[in-house]
Amino acid sequence: MNVKSNDSFDTRDILCPYCKGKLTVSAQCMSMPCQHCNKHINVKEIIFPSEKKQISSIGKRRVICFKCSREIFTDENAQAVTCQHCYNRNDLSDHKIVTLLGKDLKTYGTLHLKRKGKIEISKVLVGNAVVQGRIVGDVFAMDTVEILKHGEICGKITCRKLIVNKGGTFSGMVEMLNAGSN
Repeated sequence: MNVKSNDSFDTRDILCPYCKGKLTVSAQCMSMPCQHCNKHINVKEIIFPSEKKQISSIGKRRVICFKCSREIFTDENAQAVTCQHCYNRNDLSDHKIVTLLGKDLKTYGTLHLKRKGKIEISKVLVGNAVVQGRIVGDVFAMDTVEILKHGEICGKITCRKLIVNKGGTFSGMVEMLNAGSN
């Protein structure tokens, strides 16, 4: 590892753990996207490996930006991530909803629609959905949509896995995603 001293800051030459591309970074840098492969790397883990337990695991969760559809890497426990390509804020948090009218919902987290809850919007884009109430609109889930007893969806569902429990209802179209697609 090279160390260059400058009056204003120290820089370090490191290698990206994903593509092995050479990067020059500030010694104070915590994390950044690789300039070569665009994957998010934890610079502090590379510079100071003994401090791994004190630093979050940046780069472990992969999502696709809602706005520009490019790949983003972030921490497993992050509640949101800003796309380094288009600067769009992507919600990653779970939502427990009783009523939502007129506003599209976009999150990579899980939507929990409570019993007697109602969502009437054109588009619901989520990581997973657990429905006990009623959704009127299209549901796009990156993984699973589960309709529980008393749950109802009226619209198109796009997901990898659809579960309709006894007492749950669905009317509309279904499009199943491949296991490898996003």
